[in-house]
Amino acid sequence: MLRTLNEVVERIKESKRILVIGHTKPDGDDISSIATMVLMLRKIGKTAEGCIADNIPWFYKNLYGVKEIKNVEQLGDYKYDTSMVVDCSEISRIGDSIKLLKGKNPDITLDHHKTNVGFGEFDFYDSSYAATAVIVYEIGKELGMKYDSNLSEINLLGIATDTGFFKYTNANYKVFSYAAQLVKLGANIQHISSAVLEHKTINELKLQSEMLRTLKIKEDGKLAWAYISSSMFKANDCTDEDAGGFVGEIRAIYGVEIAILFIEWPENQVNISFRSKNYVDVSKIALDFGGGGHARASGCSCKNTKLEEVIKEVVLNAKKSLKEYTM
Repeated sequence: MLRTLNEVVERIKESKRILVIGHTKPDGDDISSIATMVLMLRKIGKTAEGCIADNIPWFYKNLYGVKEIKNVEQLGDYKYDTSMVVDCSEISRIGDSIKLLKGKNPDITLDHHKTNVGFGEFDFYDSSYAATAVIVYEIGKELGMKYDSNLSEINLLGIATDTGFFKYTNANYKVFSYAAQLVKLGANIQHISSAVLEHKTINELKLQSEMLRTLKIKEDGKLAWAYISSSMFKANDCTDEDAGGFVGEIRAIYGVEIAILFIEWPENQVNISFRSKNYVDVSKIALDFGGGGHARASGCSCKNTKLEEVIKEVVLNAKKSLKEYTM
């Protein structure tokens, strides 16, 4: 049920032992929101643990607080009175972490995706927020949190990454105001940007080169897509974690409005990333394939299918969507 932020804060205050769950294929906002929330809760005397049922990309792991996030197996015996799911538009996004909920809905959900379906007892979701980490920051202020440099930095991680390091249209006054406060309190934006943006390996560059050989550009240059097959990953000794950010390189091409990256990983599963530059709402395309997200950045996964078939179907849908906006 949709609640106000104040109601969520009061529910948190009533809790003693809290479990914070994020989504699979974690990004900076997901990781930041979990770690920040867990650390804040511990600062005010709560017992708190964070969980992601997936691998956390290696380049995040040296950032403060990230090592506090555990997997499902480590938390199988954890007893809690309040469960919280962050940065998820619907329950399937938490993967195997659903086992920890023991058949119940989450007590609290926090999210900023426009495709959120509302699946908790205390839901707070609002797409006007640039990142879930922004919501977490506001909760921290309501809890009277005393931010140190470490807590400030892990909170800033989510705000920075979900705004494309302050270059997307969601980088509004609130984002810059909160980011400035966190920097004032000791957050080091260079530390964050170096970890997230400057970690490419030679194998990643080789994989990106192979991806670019698959690039197709159609619809007068407005639609571009590429793919990475499971065999390409294996040939370059990479996994899907190494393809993070590749879709942004496609969107960066001059004139492209819709960028799509198809990732076959593992075999017979295709994960699709959608990006748009100015006006197309790609979350609508993602929804048609069981996914969701934001107007300018969305995604979905198709299981038990062939890469070629998915590409054909999704590209056709994207062409139709593009024409709706250009008629």
